[in-house]
Amino acid sequence: MRFNIHGLGFTVFLAGLSALPPLAIDMALPSLALVQADLRATQTQAASAIAIFLAGFATAPLAVGPLADRFGRKPVMLAGLMLFTLCALGCTLSPSIGALLAFRLFQGVGAGSVGILPRAIIRDLFEGRESRLHIAAVSLVFSVAPLTAPTIGAAILAAGSWRLIYVALTAIGAALLAASLALFEESHAREMRRNLLPATVLAGYQRALTSPMCAGFALVNGLVFAGLFAYVNTSPLLFIEGYGVSKAGFAGLFALTASGVILGSAVNTWLVRRRAQPKAVLDAALALITLAALTVLAIGLAGVGSPLIIAAPVMVYISSFGLVFPNASHEAVQPLPEIAGLASAVLVATQMLFGALGGAAAAALYRHASPSSIGEVMSAGTLTASALYAFWLRPGVKA
Repeated sequence: MRFNIHGLGFTVFLAGLSALPPLAIDMALPSLALVQADLRATQTQAASAIAIFLAGFATAPLAVGPLADRFGRKPVMLAGLMLFTLCALGCTLSPSIGALLAFRLFQGVGAGSVGILPRAIIRDLFEGRESRLHIAAVSLVFSVAPLTAPTIGAAILAAGSWRLIYVALTAIGAALLAASLALFEESHAREMRRNLLPATVLAGYQRALTSPMCAGFALVNGLVFAGLFAYVNTSPLLFIEGYGVSKAGFAGLFALTASGVILGSAVNTWLVRRRAQPKAVLDAALALITLAALTVLAIGLAGVGSPLIIAAPVMVYISSFGLVFPNASHEAVQPLPEIAGLASAVLVATQMLFGALGGAAAAALYRHASPSSIGEVMSAGTLTASALYAFWLRPGVKA
């Protein structure tokens, strides 16, 4: 028995692969204080369990992308899932903070290896509208996973030790590994395989990075994501310390704004089903997200902000991201079918880099009780992304 590539089960499987990295990052967030106490670690060491995972996750795709184009998607998938699962088990049994950090690093490598595959597999198997529908579904789950994962992690902690979070991640990895072994059939045709000679790999990266569509839409996606991460990184300072919102109130406010990505992704799927063309969707989404960013900046500069006044344009921004992300992802990978794994790696690495830069910039520029730094990063990113799209990329997008 194999997956029916047109069935719901296959879409759920791809979405599960896509959700694995954000689940592994955000389910662990509520456990950091418990890890610190149990393993007698410093606060910095405990927090490093997130940072070191991100280091592995961000760098692995650049090495794994060419491997997926050479050996196929399935071997890379099996290796990545096995590494992720074994390292999750290692985290469960870690006797010290040093051991936990080592396992988290390689767990991030496993997650990064798997995280690039859904878009490459979709590019292997589908064209046009069907490809966009699958990317929309995968993007929705990828976007929703970080929002629900902390709640899942907190619920697990209510039942027992922080180690149970890693038990759950071990089970998730093992389930995906079993499904990959039993049900997934290789999607990358043998005639499309490339060798791993350094000159070939470098030529592939040169082609992806000089492709207007691949490099251009990776930049558009990264620049918009920088604004999103500026909000994620700085919102606790703004709402809790700046406006005195309670932790419970902040959780509700953050969930409200973050739910915008579900709305945006749902609207995108609705538009694709009604055969809306990528150019029209991107035109509207980039105009709307830029307006939202400028509104956040104007609120900050005017000094009239309040939690709800700021939340409204932020939710519009995040909803618009739910439209930009799947369409930019599709347009970045679509022109390069024979190096779809490598192109996906460029897309993911660019997104992670710009997200980290956007979050750091907003935190560095933060002024007490003002959303100005968030608005500055959002506005700079969206204005640059919109200019890149309008003057460089738009002529190549399907009307």
